[in-house]
Amino acid sequence: MSRAPWFHWPIALAALLWYVAGAADYALTRLRVPAYLSQFSPDQVAYFQSMPTWVDAAWAVGVWVGLVGAVLLVMRMGIAVLPLAASCAAMVAATVWLLVLSDPPMAEVTGMLGVWIMVGVAAASLVIYIYARAMRVMGVLA
Repeated sequence: MSRAPWFHWPIALAALLWYVAGAADYALTRLRVPAYLSQFSPDQVAYFQSMPTWVDAAWAVGVWVGLVGAVLLVMRMGIAVLPLAASCAAMVAATVWLLVLSDPPMAEVTGMLGVWIMVGVAAASLVIYIYARAMRVMGVLA
């Protein structure tokens, strides 16, 4: 296994924090914590509570499997690439449904801020996956 470049640790820790935040968002939303949901309008809460089961499952896979992948990335384990790939695929699927296939589309409920957040989430998961894959190819992850 190659020595980790200096930038690996800040990137791996940022990925870990990213997925911790995503897992917290998922848990607080699905557990319907009033203090957390108070930041959303009643229409937005209803929209997220009424997502199809498969979209909720994709969201769960995206954050929880991504969290596992991020922990493995911090531990420099090559297997991190697999959960990060699954997380990325799940987040992209959920994002496509929310932005394109849902009725009404997410933009009508959350405005453009919600759209940009979802695009950012999908993009971040893709970047983290690509980074992990590159580190595995370089021999930084064993």
